[in-house]
Parts: sequence; C-alpha cells; structure tokens
Amino acid sequence: MSTPPNPELPEVKVEPIPEAPPSRTPAKAPPRPLLVRLFGISVWGSLKLLGLCILVGFFVLASQFNPANPDVNMGAAIANVANTAVAALGWAVRNFWKPALAGAAVVMPVWVLWRLVSLPFRK
Repeated sequence: MSTPPNPELPEVKVEPIPEAPPSRTPAKAPPRPLLVRLFGISVWGSLKLLGLCILVGFFVLASQFNPANPDVNMGAAIANVANTAVAALGWAVRNFWKPALAGAAVVMPVWVLWRLVSLPFRK
C-alpha cells in the first residue's frame, strides 16, 4: 500500500552527493635556467662569500704569494699559506685575552647600564 502525498508538506527531492573533483596536483614550476642554478645566491650568502674571500686574501697576501713570479712553486705557496695560518692561529690563542679584555672594558659597562635602564620595561 502506498500512501498518497501529503499536500501540507512540501516535496523534498533528495539528490545524490556529487563526487569530489579529482585532486589536482600543483603545477610544477618551470625549471630554473642553468646560470641561475649555478650562480643564484642570496644576499646573506654573498656576504659570507665576500667574508671568505677577504679571509683567504689576507692569508695569500700575508704569505707574499706572487703568481707573476717565474719561480712560482704552488706546493711551497700552499705550504707557506698553511704555515702562516697556523702561526696566526697560535698568535690568536696566545693573545686572545688582550682583545677580549679590551672589548670587555667597553662592552660590560654599557651592557650593565642598558640592563639598568631597560629594567622597568622588562617583564
């Protein structure tokens, strides 16, 4: 037995839930050109590279390396740079306390004053 539709209630049509569209994978970015991949560097990376160049240049100049000299011996030049680096490291270890003490004489009073001034603003 079927029941007749009730005229007081609106007829509700039930539609099937549509299937979700297929998931789309994000589009791949086009490959970067070779020169960008090879030489692309950030600002921080370029500053680090500049610092490394200056540091190595210091040791090259300290060893008095002259590539225009006809008697250039690369092995001896590298050994000379290594010896200079070890000597500079030894000097830094022996005399580390002098620049540390001189810097502390300036930095520590300023730091203490800054801590005192900023005390009311700290939680």
